[in-house]
Amino acid sequence: MKPAITAEQITKWFTIGAQFANVRITDEPKKESRADSVSEGKGPDQSSPLKDQGGPRNRRAELPTGLGSPPPPLASYQYPALPITKNRQELISLIENNSVVIIRGATGSGKTTQLPQFILDYYNEKNACCNLVVTQPRKIGASSIARWVARERKCTLGSLVGYQVGLEKMATEHTRLIYMTTGVLLQKLVSAKSLTEFTHIFIDEVHERTEELDFLLLVVRKLLHSNSRYVKVILMSATINCAEFAEYFGTPVRTRINPAYVFEVEGAPYTVEEFYLDDIQNTLCLKPNISADMYNVAVSLIQSFDEIEAKDQSRSAQDVSASLPERGSVLVFLPGLAEIQYMQEALSKLVRKRLQVYPLHSTVTLEEQNGVFLVPVPGYRKIILSTNIAESSVTVPDVKYVIDFCLARHLVCDKETNYQSLCLTWASKTNCNQRRGRAGRVSKGFCYRLVTREFWNKEIPDYAVPEMLRSPLASIVLKVKILNMGDPRTLLSTALTPPNLTDIKRTILQLKEVGALSVSSSSFDGDLTFLGRVLANLPVDLHLGKLIVLGHVFGCMEELHLKVHTCILFLFYTNKFSVTQPESLTAICAHYQSTNYRSPVQVVIAGAFYPNYFIQGALDEELASKELSGNDPRTTVRNLPPFAFLYYKQLQSLFRQCGQVKSIAFDGSRAYVEFYRSSLRGSGVLPEVSLSLLLSQQRLPLQLQVHPAEEVEARAKGRALSYLKYARVNVDFQSQTVHPVGVLSSSIEPEKLPPKQVFIINITEVVEVGHFWGFQADEASMEKQRQLTTAINQLRLRPVPVSLYPNLLCLAPFCDIHTDTEPENYYRAKILHILGTNVEVIYIHTHTHTLVSVLPAQEFVVARMAPSAQSMILGDQWSSQARNRFITLVSGHSLIVSLYSILHGVMRVDLYVSMETGDASVADLLVQEGHARYTEESFESQQSHDVLVGLYQDLKEGTFTPSSTSSSWQSRKDEEKQLIDALLLSFSKSSHSAPKCRVPVHGPSSPHKLFLFVHRSVSIERDSINSVLVNDHPQDSHERMLVAAFVSLSSSGSRILLKETTLMPHIHGLPALITMLFTPIMELRTDKERTCFTGALCGLGAKSSSEEGVLPEHDIELAFDVKFDVEDITEINALRGVMNKLTCEGLNGLLNLGQERISCLQDEARERLIRYCSLTRLSLIYKWLPGKHLILYLSR
Repeated sequence: MKPAITAEQITKWFTIGAQFANVRITDEPKKESRADSVSEGKGPDQSSPLKDQGGPRNRRAELPTGLGSPPPPLASYQYPALPITKNRQELISLIENNSVVIIRGATGSGKTTQLPQFILDYYNEKNACCNLVVTQPRKIGASSIARWVARERKCTLGSLVGYQVGLEKMATEHTRLIYMTTGVLLQKLVSAKSLTEFTHIFIDEVHERTEELDFLLLVVRKLLHSNSRYVKVILMSATINCAEFAEYFGTPVRTRINPAYVFEVEGAPYTVEEFYLDDIQNTLCLKPNISADMYNVAVSLIQSFDEIEAKDQSRSAQDVSASLPERGSVLVFLPGLAEIQYMQEALSKLVRKRLQVYPLHSTVTLEEQNGVFLVPVPGYRKIILSTNIAESSVTVPDVKYVIDFCLARHLVCDKETNYQSLCLTWASKTNCNQRRGRAGRVSKGFCYRLVTREFWNKEIPDYAVPEMLRSPLASIVLKVKILNMGDPRTLLSTALTPPNLTDIKRTILQLKEVGALSVSSSSFDGDLTFLGRVLANLPVDLHLGKLIVLGHVFGCMEELHLKVHTCILFLFYTNKFSVTQPESLTAICAHYQSTNYRSPVQVVIAGAFYPNYFIQGALDEELASKELSGNDPRTTVRNLPPFAFLYYKQLQSLFRQCGQVKSIAFDGSRAYVEFYRSSLRGSGVLPEVSLSLLLSQQRLPLQLQVHPAEEVEARAKGRALSYLKYARVNVDFQSQTVHPVGVLSSSIEPEKLPPKQVFIINITEVVEVGHFWGFQADEASMEKQRQLTTAINQLRLRPVPVSLYPNLLCLAPFCDIHTDTEPENYYRAKILHILGTNVEVIYIHTHTHTLVSVLPAQEFVVARMAPSAQSMILGDQWSSQARNRFITLVSGHSLIVSLYSILHGVMRVDLYVSMETGDASVADLLVQEGHARYTEESFESQQSHDVLVGLYQDLKEGTFTPSSTSSSWQSRKDEEKQLIDALLLSFSKSSHSAPKCRVPVHGPSSPHKLFLFVHRSVSIERDSINSVLVNDHPQDSHERMLVAAFVSLSSSGSRILLKETTLMPHIHGLPALITMLFTPIMELRTDKERTCFTGALCGLGAKSSSEEGVLPEHDIELAFDVKFDVEDITEINALRGVMNKLTCEGLNGLLNLGQERISCLQDEARERLIRYCSLTRLSLIYKWLPGKHLILYLSR
């Protein structure tokens, strides 16, 4: 006896959503189930001729016989009363006696669901074998129709009836009717180069004229005339141009062409009444866009449907099907995601209308797509906001109303650059009629077209422009090469609507640029490379396919997977910005920023998306410093509130979702928001700053609730307020103080400086290489430290009166983790992280706020030192080897520092350590060992250095005069503070003092925000990663590269849009190195004396007949900013050679290499890349002189 198998196990094996009862596989004969006793005369519900009913209401299906058994017998099936049913015998005869038949019938007439079943049952009756395939343009259409047909025939999905979409396949060797997407069938036919796998090919929705569909028609036509003459092809649509298709599939007879047979299915399930905009209101529409008034018209229509239904039900309540919900569903066709979101926000305001709104577009998950088929909650109306994804194939049974804006977004290519853009255009009459057919399936329908009747008749085009004339042809050309039936130009000229020759030529050139075709061929053809063969068989974008291949070449697939996972998390959280926990979002943002500095993953990404390279523009550091008023650009964003200090709590609340606000400095009409540095390690731009800049890109602008100026003046009780309206005021959230700031306030206070510029320190905590906390270690300071420790621990200490939060300064007990003794002393500490009941702190060796000025612990950074290329490649900025070496150098003894500058409260110093040979610079040691490199200080640091040098010089010479603030100025500031406190207290105490006005806030912004340099205006899409990059090293003039996965044009064509971007590490010379490594052809530039390389021209090279570039718009002109010599070029060629061995065919190709040899080549490629990127190169500076230029090599 075989073991029993549960229904749950069988469900996982064979079905999605089907249910079974009393299933048991044994050696006993199969018992007749209750489902088998159903009368053969009873068919499915004839009132539901739908393509899909979806949801959990699937009927129970009986499991067919076990695996390895013959295919299940066809159950008797009674066809529903649809318009096509009465033509069953005639259609079967036509299909069997003609090679190609074109069928046109109204939407809902039964073409997609019933006609394939006619053929299936016909072959079953005569015991003949058949294998039918039906194509659908979209995944949701193929899967939902297959489910409905299987349910109606009472068979398990995947047995007799199945589907295949993308990488998901629900079919077995016994499947006789399979629904699949157009792309899947095309890939099968291209690989097989024959149609004979199927006896009948039904190509549905041929009116859409997508690129894949047109090429599928070309392949089917070609193979029908060669090796697949007995396969039957049926073309179907509700709005097909029959004459055009009939002529294309015509059969040559003597001297003329006999067109393919065309059959018209007469009738429709129910009528659909049409209305136009002039039936609703008089509005003129000329340009393809949606105004706010048109959205309001659509919303008003939805609100009026209750009244329309009430009138209809009072007339003929008996005509309404019992299965329908009380309120008919509404399908609204919109051109894109942004319009769907706008409409969804407008409908969300209709709280009392009881609406269930479902967005439907290509980016929603399959589960969310299936939600549109569910029956709404009783008493609610279902509203589906859809792009053209619901235009055909997808049928929702209860849709009664269709609202059509008659718009669509089409993918078009720029003629000059071949960049893609989504252009908003008027939809064709063909498409709009398909949309109308979504209603009227089970009852009378209504279609509202939001254009005037005259505009519809005169301006709306009859047919859409075929996609093959306006979209990229790369994947099609690769399939042409796989077919091997001629060159692309010749074969594509036989398409239903042949593409332009210039588009074919440009596509071939770009495939050569990718590496899919060999370079040394004509402009209209090229030999298919091993990489091209791989790309042609991968169901992904060409550049993504190349990313997979390069990930294999360098052996970093796991790192690529991690980066992709991080990007998805980042996009998920940023797209749901308003409901995200700030801690989670900040942590993910920080993690993404850390993964941005990983090689060779970064180089692999750059190679995959060549030539989508963009260089950051130069930043005027002095101007940016003035705009930030001396605030730290790494922790500060700028805001523009109209009223300053009165609304500081509102500003804090606006930025709370980004991170912990440390202070707000109001200066004129600006406010500078500074965040706590929440991470112990790292000195770059805070994730909180990046998240704050994302706020400015949100759909809804930031707003403040403010008091009218008259009310504020009234609260002042006659005192003058004009000078306070835009006064300089600082708000410190830790001390909860609001105080005015003088115009001449200085960031350097001489009385708090060390007595000498060179002094000794003890390090208490190392944050990062060159970044640490410490205090002065002279005898007097050490004695003060001991006295303070004793005094603090003699006091009676109280618990912290507020909730703990990161960066809070407090007293914490210290105990040795290696002993079990209780802590004896308390020390001044800074909270880093709070994990449940545990708190992680850093001890900074000073104990109370009032004693800070006596002996403060100080934050230090080593000046003029940055991580080397080697460190950046091997770690997050600094490698673990560099970190360990720095800790070894500075631990356990006192160090000498020379104060260089003071910047934002941090002392930037030259650090020296005592060695046997004398005092040695820590920066020099790290540079010599390859862990660090020299760098310039920022503009602000250099300014501070000049001030300090002058100040210490005056102190040494005895000419220093302390600045004394006049008593009148001080008294004025005291008065201002009293007035500020009085106003804040007045508004906080008043019971009816809530602000009455809403004012938009401009920003946040930062003058250090990165911009890109190219021949057109460039911007990164709002929802894309890196959309708010901040330049954290403006003093570094070397080029830095941004790589974009997708490059498109704005609808106007004036701006380049980047999506899915990666910022390359700031390694000197890396942009030039990457470009030379992945370019097909490179021409080096030298100086006149030919003593050194000055640049390179990268691209497809020049034509042999002239010096004109083959693809000049994609050529990249490099001007080297570091020194490259002959050895560097030799190393690049060696690395390219290793890459070629892993991406080539032949006897020494990848397919003939063993796994061990492949692993060795991967290791070699990775090691060569890391070694080459890690080299420290001399910088090149060009100084132009009259008539010539000089090049200087710098060692730093």
